[in-house]
Amino acid sequence: MKAHFLAQRFDRRATRYDNPLTAWIGERELRQIRPFVPGGAAVLDYGCGAGRVTLDLLRGGCRVTAYDLSHNMLALAREKVARLPPAPPASVEFVEEAAQLDGRLWPCITCIGVLDYYPDPRPLLRCLHPLLAPGGRLIVTFPNALSPLAWLYALGSRLTVPATPRTPGFARRIVQESGFFVLAERYAFPSRPVLGHTLILVLQKSQHA
Repeated sequence: MKAHFLAQRFDRRATRYDNPLTAWIGERELRQIRPFVPGGAAVLDYGCGAGRVTLDLLRGGCRVTAYDLSHNMLALAREKVARLPPAPPASVEFVEEAAQLDGRLWPCITCIGVLDYYPDPRPLLRCLHPLLAPGGRLIVTFPNALSPLAWLYALGSRLTVPATPRTPGFARRIVQESGFFVLAERYAFPSRPVLGHTLILVLQKSQHA
């Protein structure tokens, strides 16, 4: 899916994006993700959306670079961060253009709820590859095609931005083709393997990549 199309769709969705259900599901995803983010690390939150992951990383003491291709979604994230008590943290940087990330490295990258919308996720994974520091961790998610909940989500998404569920086997194969190996695999909503709506993969660069 073209970036321009996605940006337009999410710009239109921005004011209606947050709701109690997505917040509840998102918290269950974050519970599985938190153990893999080094405390106080510099983290690139790629596709930060309305800022759910960015806020969680900041609360955990991380230094965050937040990027999203939708300017309206990024504006929502900025507003939320500005309301953090007791004052907005100085440890966050908002980036509006992907080119501003070029030539930089992060020991941890989160890409949560982004690959859902790419019919072929490999080009985006390959874009993230040079941004990950040696020995660093890339954390990505996919709607799990083995979960009925993910197919309900995909059906509902046809009204907004179509999402595509992936089997764990497909996800493992494409990350390997993109120069990564799977360090850990988790599921969320529920957290049981196979049944979870969200497949979470923790990746590192392959030595031969």
